[in-house]
Amino acid sequence: MRKMKTGFAFKSITLYLAFISFLIASIPQNSWAYFIESQPLSYSREADINKIQRVLESKMVSQRLSELGLSVGDINSRVNELNDADIHQFASQLDSLMPGGDAAITIMALLVIAILVLVILQLAGYKVIIK
Repeated sequence: MRKMKTGFAFKSITLYLAFISFLIASIPQNSWAYFIESQPLSYSREADINKIQRVLESKMVSQRLSELGLSVGDINSRVNELNDADIHQFASQLDSLMPGGDAAITIMALLVIAILVLVILQLAGYKVIIK
């Protein structure tokens, strides 16, 4: 093997690079400025109400609301009493709901982790035997 040069210049460059790396890593990431897309401020009350109605008409949601003692007429009257901002906020929050939870994502993540562990063990020279 070749020996690396350990002269004064090499040591000073190494220390300089280590210091600069530490300095750059110590800057908080949220203080960096980025350009972001502007979101349109216009939205349609009818489209938001249609989205809410589709969710309310689903079997699981309507069953749960009827168990709580709310009728379809009560729900529609309450939705119609909301102002535009509240309807848009409610419709936007409906987009982020995942029916059934995120169990499928968790299972897929665990499978990917297990496969990665098996690949790393195989590359490290260990034999993986699955019976």
